[in-house]
This record gives sequence, structure tokens and C-alpha cells, in this order.
Amino acid sequence: MRTIGPDINNIAGFNEANRNKRSFGVDLKSDKGKELVKQLITKADILIENYRGGVMKSLGLEYHNVKNVNPEIIYVSSQGFGGGGPFSDHQAYGPMLSSASGMLSIWAQPDDPYPVGSNSPLPDHMASKHVVIAALAALDYRRRSGKGQFVDMAQTEVAANLVGEHYLDYTVNKRVPQPMGNRVAYAAPHGCYACQGNDEWCAIAVFTDEEWLGFCNAVGNPPWTKEPKFADLLGRLQNIDELDQMINEWTTTLDACEVMDTLQAAGVAAGVVQRAPDTLADPQLQWLGAIVELDHAVAGRRLYPGIPFKMSGASPVPSRSAPLLGEHTDEICRDLLGISDDELNQLLEKDILHNPSNTEGTGKSMFG
Repeated sequence: MRTIGPDINNIAGFNEANRNKRSFGVDLKSDKGKELVKQLITKADILIENYRGGVMKSLGLEYHNVKNVNPEIIYVSSQGFGGGGPFSDHQAYGPMLSSASGMLSIWAQPDDPYPVGSNSPLPDHMASKHVVIAALAALDYRRRSGKGQFVDMAQTEVAANLVGEHYLDYTVNKRVPQPMGNRVAYAAPHGCYACQGNDEWCAIAVFTDEEWLGFCNAVGNPPWTKEPKFADLLGRLQNIDELDQMINEWTTTLDACEVMDTLQAAGVAAGVVQRAPDTLADPQLQWLGAIVELDHAVAGRRLYPGIPFKMSGASPVPSRSAPLLGEHTDEICRDLLGISDDELNQLLEKDILHNPSNTEGTGKSMFG
């Protein structure tokens, strides 16, 4: 993630995702660098790698070699297409994996000329959650058995898990899913509706006939809400285009927050479609303390999402800013590896180790 901007120490995505971590800068292609990493591995519980297939083997750090160094290591390999198979050595990125999994085939409006997808690389984000679960399970297995684990996870398989019901639909009904936009087959209305103002929207979802009656009361029971074709879910689904048009005629006369509050008061799920400034000002997120401000040595003071859970009997987990490249190299060498200052300086001079003093202005990125 450090490569997606001109300054390796000032990348918003990296600085958001890598808080509360330490950075050890080491040349993995040098023999001495590999030796130092293996020394760290002897002290580690978990090693996680996310390189393209074959990279760790080329470095001599595949599971077999790492296990020889630390037999109890939990080694997690999180690659685009997993280990083995015809695509295992392919390079992979989130949008590509969304496509390979079948997710993008249904991610669009019905009349879009091509799959739309998302700017958010969902396979990356979801894979990280699966990695945590797998690592915790492996730790528990080691606690009970004394044995380590090799965990092989394909991010494209993680993405496939997100659309499992569509595989089931095809298996049972031989029905190939088509893009439905914001609509679903089990709720109506279900979508984003334009509100008063420029590009203002409110998401609305009605799942049951009881919620439909609450919706009708909330909008004032105009004549169209009493038509028999809208009386039950099947009828509303069969006449969804007309239903959406009627709802849009109501929502466009009101502020998005007013639509949300009116429907929520009637027991109908509704939520304003917020942008970043709206989210920062959101009263619920402010009450939760969901946004924290951190001071980064290069990026300066910035707002970041906080940790989204709190545990009883435990103090809130503090957030520390993301590390500069190699920011903790000196500390790790002295405290964990027992390297003297003279040897540390020699390794820095030879570019085997890296800290902020010998990487400043030299980091390469996709921008040169």
C-alpha cells in the first residue's frame, strides 16, 4: 500500500490500515537480511504473507523452511488465487478477484452496459477478517496440541463466499443471476430514492406487510398505497417500477434526513446516503467516538476510523499512528535480536536494514 502515492510515508490508505504496528525495514533478497528475518521468526507466533505465488519460495521463506526454524509457527499464506492450481502464480488485485469470483456479474443496475463493481476492494477487506479467524483457530489448535499450522487462503475464494446464495440458486433452479441494482427478491420497496436537493438520497427497505402498512401511514396513505397490486410482497415485486416511481415522487419533496426520521418513526428501515463530511458530523458516530484524530510524523493530524468494538472490563484500545518505513528497525534489532549499535550501523550503511534516516526520499512508488 505504500506504493500508491508519491510519498511512501504519506499514503492515506496505508496510514489508516496500519496503525498500532511496528515497521522493520530489511532487504529480504540479501543473505544477511534473510538471516535476521529467520531470527525474528524464532520469536514469532504467526507469520502472514500476502505476496504473489512463488515469491516466498524464491526468498527461501516458504512454509517448509520457516517450519524448520520454528516448528510451532502458524504460517498464513493469503494469496489471490491460493497455493497450487493453474492460477496460483498469477498476480492479483481486489477488483480482479471480485471479477474472478463472479461477484461483478451481478454488481450493476439492470440496464448498465457493463459490470459496475466498487471502488472498495472487497476481497482484500474480507480476506483480512478470514485471516484473523484462521489465525485464532490455529492458535487454539496449537494450545491444545503443541503443533503449528500452515493456513492457505485464496482471496478469490473469500470473494466467492460473498455471493454463495447465487451459486445455490443456480444449483437448485438452474437460474443464472442477473444484475438487480439495489433491488432484492425478498423486499419491496428496496433501494435508494432521490430526495430534495442536489444528489441527496435515502435508502429504504420494506420487508414485511406490517412494515408496508407502517410505510403507508408514514407517507400519509395517498390513494396509490391502497391499490390491491401493492397489498402484498408479491404484488409489490411484480409492480416494482411503478412502486419506485410513486415513492420517488414523495421522497423528492423532502430532505433526506426528514425521509429517514419519518420512516424510522414508523418502524421502517431507512438511512441517509452520507458522504465523508456527513459521516464525520453524524451524531451517532460522534456519540460512539467512532472517529479519532492522530498526529502522524509526515501526514500530520488526520482523522481515522476508531476500533469499532468495546469490551466490558477492558480499557479502550488506543490508536497509534502508522509507522514510517523502518521506523522500528533500530528498536527491534536492539530489543529482540540483540544487535549492537556498531553492527546495526554497518547493516544500515550496507542497505541490508532500513530506517527512516536511510529511506527518506528514496522510496519507490508507482509514481516513480
